[in-house]
Parts: sequence; C-alpha cells; structure tokens
Amino acid sequence: KMARLTVCLSALLVLLVALVDLGPMRLCCTEYNEHPIPIKMLKHYRIQKDTDICNINAVIFKTVRDRRVCGNPDSKWVQDGINHDDAGQGGAR
Repeated sequence: KMARLTVCLSALLVLLVALVDLGPMRLCCTEYNEHPIPIKMLKHYRIQKDTDICNINAVIFKTVRDRRVCGNPDSKWVQDGINHDDAGQGGAR
C-alpha cells in the first residue's frame, strides 16, 4: 500500500509542477491583434510587461464576450480603449 501511495503522490506532484510551469505562458500575449476592436466591445484591461515569462509589452483587453485581445500599447485604438476604461466608461478591472 505504501509503495502505491508513494507512486500516486509522485505522479500528482509531477502533474502539479507541469501545470504551474505552463500556467503563466497561457496568460501572456505573444503577438498583437492586428485589427482594432470597437471600444464598446471592451470591458476592462490589464498591462503586460516584457519579462522573462512574457516576451512583449502589451495591453490585454477582456471583451464583453469574454474574449482576450492583445493590443500594442503604442497603437491608437489601444490608447483609446485604455482612456475609455480609465474615464470610468468601461467595466471594472
């Protein structure tokens, strides 16, 4: 029984480490959305910094349809979306 428990716990530990290791990568933008998204479709945003985990600076918008959109912080439509949300016209971050 003890050997079986040890094997199960070891497998669980390996699985958890793998999931933790993959987790942040899915949250990072790796490229920008090329097409502007209408402001009325944006709920809120968060800023992504260029780090060891995420390789580009980006603005990650959440849309009213719960879609994640990656924007270039230098793009006009992205700045407009940020300003719209910061003015209190968008949803809560």
